[in-house]
Amino acid sequence: MTRIHFLLLLDRLEEIITKSPRFAGRSLVVKDEFIELLDKIRLTLPPEVKKADKIISGREEYIKKTREEAERIVREATLKAEQILSEHYLIKEAEEEAEKITAKADEYARQVEMELKQYINRVLGKLENNMLQALQILRHIGREFNEEEEEEE
Repeated sequence: MTRIHFLLLLDRLEEIITKSPRFAGRSLVVKDEFIELLDKIRLTLPPEVKKADKIISGREEYIKKTREEAERIVREATLKAEQILSEHYLIKEAEEEAEKITAKADEYARQVEMELKQYINRVLGKLENNMLQALQILRHIGREFNEEEEEEE
């Protein structure tokens, strides 16, 4: 069918609406005649209209798929962000625990060092006393030895 036929059908539709009786501000049309005319119009739609309809349908499908993909990307990004935040929280918690352990280890090392110095000072003090006693004994022995030599002479 041609464009002219399509336009004639549209004119006929207009005629049905304008010449139909009116009631309460509305047109009363014969339903069967109106639906038959609509079916004929659908059949005579120009190819451009059908092509435009396909383009619009394709566009709507494309938009739907794009939205779904965008939602999927947002979900994945949200999950990744939550994972990163969780990992960050665990890392921060581990760092804080490491700092506590390091502080305890430092305090323990200071305490051990202080106790070691005290122990070394005690041992050195005893060693010094023992050395002084040994020196006194050696001096005493030396004096006795010298006295015996003098007596022998």
